[in-house]
Amino acid sequence: MPASRSLPDPLPMSSELRVLIIDDHVDCASSLGCLLETMGCRTAAAYGGDMGRRMATLFRPDLVFLDLEMPGANGCEVLAEIRRLGGPASEAMFVCLTGTQTARAEEQCVAAGFDEFVRKPIGYLALADIVARALDRPRRGAAARAAVMAADPG
Repeated sequence: MPASRSLPDPLPMSSELRVLIIDDHVDCASSLGCLLETMGCRTAAAYGGDMGRRMATLFRPDLVFLDLEMPGANGCEVLAEIRRLGGPASEAMFVCLTGTQTARAEEQCVAAGFDEFVRKPIGYLALADIVARALDRPRRGAAARAAVMAADPG
């Protein structure tokens, strides 16, 4: 009987880690969102680069999973625009999640400033590890987000 790997302990439900998924494949984004919600994350999805940039400003994520190859702006261009705009979203942890299998893609993403590079499909344990690292990061945007939420409670 093969040795089984145990699932990680559930993440604290009070973590309220805000995760944005930007992927032009609706099924991929939806599936990832469902997995993240089982870990206690609050999620939002955008199905392309333009929508992703707008959602990043509105949702103010702590963690962003961003597809590399999308119609229109690619993941590196979307990342650059979000960082250029500033605000809480620009300080999020950015993970390139791609089906691209070339070494060049990873080099391109590292150079563009992604914090992590992961090839699809991502397993549950790898996903939980990324979420745990995002929770451990200083959330510089959290204070700014709290101030905005206090000013606009509705």
